[in-house]
Amino acid sequence: METVQGIKPWKTNDPDTNRIWWRDGGVHQNITHAVNPDPISGAHCWLQKVSISKPESGEKYGDVFVDTNKSFEHFKKWNTWAKDRETHPDGLRRPLWMGRPLTPQKNQFYIKNIE
Repeated sequence: METVQGIKPWKTNDPDTNRIWWRDGGVHQNITHAVNPDPISGAHCWLQKVSISKPESGEKYGDVFVDTNKSFEHFKKWNTWAKDRETHPDGLRRPLWMGRPLTPQKNQFYIKNIE
């Protein structure tokens, strides 16, 4: 993946799009690594090592290469460690003790039996 165009203001109905003053968009972290389901909560987690290298000839700032086959194999391995719905303790999809910045109401933690 490579950057096609840098960041710049543009006109829309939203006045904020014309107020963009920064020029560096960086690289979005979700593109640079595999998605992992957490074995306990099933949530998307960043539990892996990432290799970074200096740009080689022909590469530009912000270029990203991801081996999607290797990434998918990695996902499948982690997914086998995740618990099935039937094996979650007390029917919870995420343990009540597991903190998070914005905690939903307790009834949102339970897996509904959809059949």
